[in-house]
Amino acid sequence: MSADEAVAQIQAGTAQVMAYMTEMGVDPKLMEVALSYDRSDMRYLSASEMADLRVTNVAVTQSPVDASQVPTSTSPAPVPVPDASASAKQELEGAAVTFIKGLIEHHGDHAELALAEVQSSYAPTVDYYGKLTDLGSIIQDKRNYFERWPERGYNVRDGSLMVSCANDRCMVSGTYDWIVRSLPRHKQAKGVANFSYTISIGSNPKIVAETSKVLR
Repeated sequence: MSADEAVAQIQAGTAQVMAYMTEMGVDPKLMEVALSYDRSDMRYLSASEMADLRVTNVAVTQSPVDASQVPTSTSPAPVPVPDASASAKQELEGAAVTFIKGLIEHHGDHAELALAEVQSSYAPTVDYYGKLTDLGSIIQDKRNYFERWPERGYNVRDGSLMVSCANDRCMVSGTYDWIVRSLPRHKQAKGVANFSYTISIGSNPKIVAETSKVLR
């Protein structure tokens, strides 16, 4: 196959794996671990790592069951305590979605403004379309694209958005409509694309993974 076809297949495969991981509730950070090793190497996860990354759903160490705490017909069942972190999780997921929507829509700004947004939003090294890439190379790649298409517009479809947060990572995926135009070249293109971003959460959120695929 051609180089373009190979890249397209890698991107599609990565997106499918990330979607499956999200569906199964696995921490997206697992992909970062996997991609940090060469294809000829092998990395075994410890039991604690598998628990931390939610590859397994059983705690590494579990205390024996205390029979005195097991409800019987004469002792009432414990009343569940509302999860106080649920609202915090929803707030975190909402912030992650807002962050990514803003980034995508800022890609339609003047090139220098759009690049400044990239500069402030990306980590020094990113899993960029399946390859660990430094920020300088990402900025150059986007600069080339912005110069090729001076006029750009992006509209994220709200109903397509999915978000999953675990530990210090949030993965946001969805679909957006895009249109690009170059008056000097008398060229225009438009279509629909899927996207997936993973964000490192903290006081200064940064994108640590990005991939997308044009649907049409």
